[in-house]
Amino acid sequence: MTVVLSKLVEEKGEFELKYTFPNYFRSPLESWLSVCCKKDPNYPKSRVQSIYLESNLTESYQEKVNSDFFKTKYRVRWYETDYGRPFEEADKIPVFLENKMKIGTKRLKNRWIVETSFYKLSSENLNSQFHGCWYEMFSDKKEDFIPYLQPFVQISYTRKRFLDSITGSRLSLDYDIRVEKTNSSLLPPAHKIPLDVGVFEVKSKSNSPPHSLVYLTTNIVKKANFSKYEQCVSSLEI
Repeated sequence: MTVVLSKLVEEKGEFELKYTFPNYFRSPLESWLSVCCKKDPNYPKSRVQSIYLESNLTESYQEKVNSDFFKTKYRVRWYETDYGRPFEEADKIPVFLENKMKIGTKRLKNRWIVETSFYKLSSENLNSQFHGCWYEMFSDKKEDFIPYLQPFVQISYTRKRFLDSITGSRLSLDYDIRVEKTNSSLLPPAHKIPLDVGVFEVKSKSNSPPHSLVYLTTNIVKKANFSKYEQCVSSLEI
């Protein structure tokens, strides 16, 4: 199975380059990118909410901690305005079931869309019956067997998206990264204190940043093997 996935990621995946910066430096970076790049016309500034699912052995988290060359994770994601409201005032909003696989710096993501209540997403605890339904939804979507998964942690961050005008590379500036909720049977309570770092990501078919970003990626932001998931979980008092 691993050989098949490696070939699939190699053929259809894309590179995901990550750089870190001090969280307090987000405004100057956003201004710099607004001048040098195009704002993504399809995606407004948003607050990204992600619930990460784990097996009983927390395999995805351990893969991150151990910096495994092959990593896979399951998460439930939705998008809010940067003041925590749905983009359209409706009870049900689109939610994305994501299975993300990485081979080194190359990634492949499967994504399925469902609809559910924004109120319940916001108000229910991660160990509630409502959030316990994600495993069944993933099992229905995936063609192969997956182990039992349960909600582990919910993290959020503000995301501003850009496009490189020449290469079309997709760029994202992520900051105010924090833990929103935890599964109380598995982790300590969430403290909701933002991490002191933000993340700048470049997604493209190239393993190098676009030429227009060389000064930024060489002198301002720092290339790093950074996982929001791992850093948020490790920030808790486990």
